[in-house]
Amino acid sequence: MSPALSYAVAGFLGLVTVLALVALRLPGLDPVVRRFMVAAHGATAVVVLLDVVTLLRGHEVESPVTHIGYAVAAVGLPVILLNRRPLLDEDEGLERGEESGEESGDGAEPAESAEPDLPHLGVVAVTAAAMVVLVVRLQLTW
Repeated sequence: MSPALSYAVAGFLGLVTVLALVALRLPGLDPVVRRFMVAAHGATAVVVLLDVVTLLRGHEVESPVTHIGYAVAAVGLPVILLNRRPLLDEDEGLERGEESGEESGDGAEPAESAEPDLPHLGVVAVTAAAMVVLVVRLQLTW
């Protein structure tokens, strides 16, 4: 695995972290930060893919379980933290007050047809910062 590539991806993730924090005050940066985060996640996936290829070709690491854990976490963390789960039927009923006998006559759209909520930029910043650590640790355990 190439240390230069790993550290370049870590640097890009660091940039995304800083931009996400700045975008909390400058909302115009929001779409840029979100696109950069998608690109950073893709770059991280490439680093992990190259790492897996080198492992399959016979490269031995000191602690394979830890190394594979970093690889899985680096790719899986943004998937878990940056994707919203759809509302379940029970959750939707509780939000509308149907359990307590209240009727919601506001004409709200069902959860399925509404646009998904985007994660808060603070969550994007924390996710990118955590990914920096994971990519660097992945390189250091190689």
